[in-house]
Amino acid sequence: MNWRLMTMVIACSLASMLWADEPKQIVADTTAVDSVLLPDLPHYRLDLIMPFHVGNEAPSAQEERLIEFYRGVIMALHETPQQDSIVVDLYVHNSRLDTAAVAQMLRDSVLEGTQGIIGPFYPDQVALLSQWIREHQVPTILPVTSDEHYLGDNPYLMQYNTTPEQERKAVIEYFLSADQRLHCVFIEDSIMDAHNRLMRNAIRKEGISHSSITGQAVLNDSLLYALRANAENIIFFPTNKFQRNRAYMAKIQALYPQHKMAVYGVFSWLKEQINVPLIYTSTFVTEQEADLTEYDAVWEQFFKMRHAVSYPRYDLLGYDITRKLIGLLTDKRYPGAQSDIDFEPYTEGGGKVNAHIEVLRSE
Repeated sequence: MNWRLMTMVIACSLASMLWADEPKQIVADTTAVDSVLLPDLPHYRLDLIMPFHVGNEAPSAQEERLIEFYRGVIMALHETPQQDSIVVDLYVHNSRLDTAAVAQMLRDSVLEGTQGIIGPFYPDQVALLSQWIREHQVPTILPVTSDEHYLGDNPYLMQYNTTPEQERKAVIEYFLSADQRLHCVFIEDSIMDAHNRLMRNAIRKEGISHSSITGQAVLNDSLLYALRANAENIIFFPTNKFQRNRAYMAKIQALYPQHKMAVYGVFSWLKEQINVPLIYTSTFVTEQEADLTEYDAVWEQFFKMRHAVSYPRYDLLGYDITRKLIGLLTDKRYPGAQSDIDFEPYTEGGGKVNAHIEVLRSE
């Protein structure tokens, strides 16, 4: 099912309809709207390829996030005539969850004439579309995929998510610039993942103070012997799966705050009650740094509702990615509301990856 959203005015009316319990086919005569309200502005065509919710059941939590993302796209288009003196014609395609719908899009040539693409959302769909995107030289932003090997030979693909290599580099720079002495402690067990092994190797290469301890030794209350009394001890886990680390975390919490400690983890751990300072990387600016007062006021007026999710917000992700793509097409710098996206080449002659990554700390 495809929809064409001809102008930001039509997009406004569709925003509340695409996610109805029953799928609707939208037919709109936009000639009068274009000629009366936006007579002289140049038009750009963008295509959005994402898995839409279609059916009678209520959307799942993941689908709710995608709804928010889509609304953020609409918000960006709503602002475009005023911000950039252009109008965006948005073609919306339901990619569903596999490659069948995307393959049909290629057979039907529905992307002909596009000037920019947002999506797809799944690696197999990216692989299927990549050659067409390269042949037609269409700048394409991948919002949620993290499989950077698709970028190797396609300079028109731009991945929002940063790579593990970028994360390790940012963490190393953060540690080297610290204003206090640090000591890194690696908990090692049989499931230690590649990212944490490479992090340990990078810290060793830079000469940062570090030690290792087996997971069994931690469970036997021997973590204290791996700590340094005259430094803040940064604890690294074998894996980023919080449930797998829960027993280790209990042992760390028992030693804190009597000993100077922090743990290195991932953004999603902020939802857990770990009661130890957490060091993590993020492509988002902190909520305190993001001034969203004006945006939220327009959002509530536009959609007659509040945004549905807590920070970081998927609507802001959709908004920032859309505004970034429009900026690339119009050669304008766009500072994000939630993410200051900065694409850099992943490989020479290949795609690009967002280089904006911050190392943050929660107390």
